Amino acid sequence: MVLGVSTSWAAGGVNHGRDLVERCNALDIDGLELDYRLPPPLFRQVAAALKGSGLAVFSLHNFCPIPDSVPWDRVSAEPFLLSHPDREERLRAVRWTIRTLEHANDMGAGAVVLHCGRVGMDPQWNRLMALWQTQGSHGEAFRTLMARKMEERRAAVRPHLDALLWSLDWLAREAERLQVFLGLENRAHYHELPGPDDYGTIFSALEGAPLGYWHDTGHGHLMEVFGWGDPMELLNTWKPVLLGMHLHDAQGADDHLPPGSGAIPFRRILRAVRGAACPLIVEVKPGTTDRALRAGLDCLRDVLRTAATAEDDDGANQNSRFHP
Repeated sequence: MVLGVSTSWAAGGVNHGRDLVERCNALDIDGLELDYRLPPPLFRQVAAALKGSGLAVFSLHNFCPIPDSVPWDRVSAEPFLLSHPDREERLRAVRWTIRTLEHANDMGAGAVVLHCGRVGMDPQWNRLMALWQTQGSHGEAFRTLMARKMEERRAAVRPHLDALLWSLDWLAREAERLQVFLGLENRAHYHELPGPDDYGTIFSALEGAPLGYWHDTGHGHLMEVFGWGDPMELLNTWKPVLLGMHLHDAQGADDHLPPGSGAIPFRRILRAVRGAACPLIVEVKPGTTDRALRAGLDCLRDVLRTAATAEDDDGANQNSRFHP
């Protein structure tokens, strides 16, 4: 496995792409994921500085760079929704994603990581959070509300899932042309797409397309903490099509922390995927210091050393389709 970082930690805190690449080189990593928070001028500077740097670009996080029409104070991974019921809105998302795919091809990146939208419903997230904070995920009021919201999701998901499939079908053709894989990231919140039950539908409908599963450890932690999914089951089910991983720690509802500073069992997770030919990308929140990021990387290196074995006795993924 190769170890890299997302440029997310430096978002808003770097003045020139050359400086960002120099900071990455000082981390003793194999390569990068370019985060969605890169403005176009900074993106171009980073692209230029990477030439001859010795750092690979493993992946880009859609949409990268920031689309021209999105102001800095509204930047997110989903300024446009691939799952939007309106065709014109979906087309906008598809067209900007294709631009990210083209940049990935230009930079030799193997994958583009996608947030795939959400179900059109009131998630009542603030209410759920308040109940969780007072009684935890096993409290009766929390469980009752979560069960009701999950039922609402099941009743409302189909048109949004169909819209997402329409977008992914279009994008898969472009990804094949550009020789880039689409990484469908597991989500942090129950109303987002894909949910655990949606992956089978997507992979079946688009069998043979250049897309796969991208596992995020912090999102998986939130699934488990809030009681709506089992991240290890999700990872074990889809590791035959695992393209890469976002590794960050979490404590309670706070994620994107440096590995080793929270409660996520990285040894268990990395043992489950040992032998996989995919990048491990440390993705921590903006404002994290270089020192804290370096400590997180050292933590993972220690875990990788102890998790590695000479024999692959549990059938770990030897068939990953993404080879950086």
